[in-house]
Amino acid sequence: MHRMQPRQPGSLPRPLPLQPGFGQAGQALTEFLLISLALIPLFLLIPMIGKYQDIGHAAQLASRYAAFDALLRNGSDNSWKPPATLAAELRQRFFGIPGAAVVTDAQEAAPIRNSWNDPYQHPLIASPAAIALSFGARRGETHADGYDHAPSGDTDLFMLASRAGLASTGLYRANVGVSLASLPAGLRSIEPFDRLKLRIERHASVLPGPWTAVSPEQTEMRTGGLAPLNTPMPNGLISAAIEVVDMASVRPPSFGKLGQWRDVVPGDRLRSGETR
Repeated sequence: MHRMQPRQPGSLPRPLPLQPGFGQAGQALTEFLLISLALIPLFLLIPMIGKYQDIGHAAQLASRYAAFDALLRNGSDNSWKPPATLAAELRQRFFGIPGAAVVTDAQEAAPIRNSWNDPYQHPLIASPAAIALSFGARRGETHADGYDHAPSGDTDLFMLASRAGLASTGLYRANVGVSLASLPAGLRSIEPFDRLKLRIERHASVLPGPWTAVSPEQTEMRTGGLAPLNTPMPNGLISAAIEVVDMASVRPPSFGKLGQWRDVVPGDRLRSGETR
């Protein structure tokens, strides 16, 4: 028989020892299940968010490809590439199956990358037609629509632009938009992705035209004649005067000639018989 000790005044009562089977009664499990209702759908959607980002990155690269193509084919040195041909190239190069061969004049039916699927293996890009190429802020269909900005002020700052044969028609903008298929409806775990009607669009802008030289020789031709001494005194007259005064012992300067700064590929980097 245990005799209870009297409690001293001001002291706290002793806690009772835990009996077998007595605890939190499943509280931790209940909290985990409640948190799982929010976390599990998030974990399931993380791969989808990564795929959306991957498609956005492909659209960004495609818009840069379309914009920089305008630097090579812009109407000043050669003809524009047809928009339909350019759009087919974008679908093949940036949205097609990795490792597939790049075909000239790619066709509309190029297959889309098969890794861009939803959790139920439905393609996020329903067809190649969902990938659209447009031009300018108004998303026109022709290259001329890409020049929807005011002409650039480069010629105002560079007073000799007209003498060098340079002009500015403004910035050129290329857009690539991708319309994505919605996820299957009726599943609470993927809401609101089942009704977003998501569209990813990226664009890139460049300044094409005469400001882009096709070769180092063209740059020399444009800028060489802008030297101040070349106009009042031609280079030939300066060279002849120096040779007479110095008895051909001093090599005359080459005013306006930029050949010594020309970008030339070293001979040991070329195949036999090639010159660049």
